[in-house]
Amino acid sequence: MFTTRPTREQILALAADLAQTFAARAAQHDAAGTFPHENFADLRAYGYPLLSVPVRYGGWGASLYEAVLAQEQLAMGDGSTALAIGMHVQTVGAAAESRPWANDQFARLCAEIVKRGALVNSCATEPELGSPSHGGAPRTTAQRRGDRWIISGHKTFASLAPELDYFIITATFTADDGTLQAGRFLVERQAAIRIVPTWDSLGMRCTGSHDLYLEGAEAPLEALLSAAPISRADLSKPNINAWFTLIVSAVYLGIAAAAQQTALRYAQERTPTALGKPIAILESIQRRLGEGELALKTARAMLYHTAMCWDNAPEARSALTDQLIACKLTVTNAAIQVVNHAIRAVGGASMTRDLPLERYFRDVQAGLFHPPSDENGLLMLGKLALARYESAQSD
Repeated sequence: MFTTRPTREQILALAADLAQTFAARAAQHDAAGTFPHENFADLRAYGYPLLSVPVRYGGWGASLYEAVLAQEQLAMGDGSTALAIGMHVQTVGAAAESRPWANDQFARLCAEIVKRGALVNSCATEPELGSPSHGGAPRTTAQRRGDRWIISGHKTFASLAPELDYFIITATFTADDGTLQAGRFLVERQAAIRIVPTWDSLGMRCTGSHDLYLEGAEAPLEALLSAAPISRADLSKPNINAWFTLIVSAVYLGIAAAAQQTALRYAQERTPTALGKPIAILESIQRRLGEGELALKTARAMLYHTAMCWDNAPEARSALTDQLIACKLTVTNAAIQVVNHAIRAVGGASMTRDLPLERYFRDVQAGLFHPPSDENGLLMLGKLALARYESAQSD
């Protein structure tokens, strides 16, 4: 699509065009619960998988702020598609900023993304383990046999599974010194990875977040990206992935923005015979729309500010943990508020599938369940605040 790195304006214009195309398909896929493969053909054709690939590897090198803007725009067309491709965007973006993967595997992956639009996601959640953010050892195992790893296990919530080319799999293995370690492996799609279409959800019905069964999947020895001794996570020292947290938040903000636009348009067009004028003239409607606008602008300001803080001060990122947590909780809850106000402004028509509001209502509920959840996030914020207070008192 672009012979040189696109500008921010070009990226956002592309996302807006794609969003319009996706919006025309969204209701049909949502009703059937089908995965929108054609959306991902479009994303690949326009180069969107390159969004967070560093420029030095041939990508667009978007900052976290730019990725947030693009994902918000994309979600205004179809939240499911935006969330699914967002898993690829955040996986690559976070890897580009963290310590390098072993054995030049990141460069190898980026080359495949540039060459053929390859897609990747990290698959860590398991039935017994739940979210890895809660700590614990994965039940999935990796065994070394000659020059290969043999990986077996069961993963859940593997978003984008129908289109993934690479899976980052967490698995336990025994290191050379005999210690039990948790490793992350870059595993290419193959027959030994079975995708079972289990995703049949209230909202975000088209993310393809199915179950994976790894039945002796093979990977070369250099596919081991990182490893650490098995240990339970210490929630008093949360490790928050900024790219995951803010990209996810941007998706739900985009859905909320689409709901607000739907309500504004409806208020201008709906003219009851008894009123003889659009309902937009009514103060009760204006107040509802104002509530939605306030929640939307507040959430957007916090999200953008947090992303810019992350981009502009790399040396201070370790101090942004509480801001990232607060941002995720604020944005996802604000998105629910915005949609609720839009529904109340529109009235009973919002319950029908003639309008997309009922889909937006269902989709934004999913924002509550991405880590950190409200319960864990508030716990983390409280602990961090207490630690800061105690530190200040001892100085």
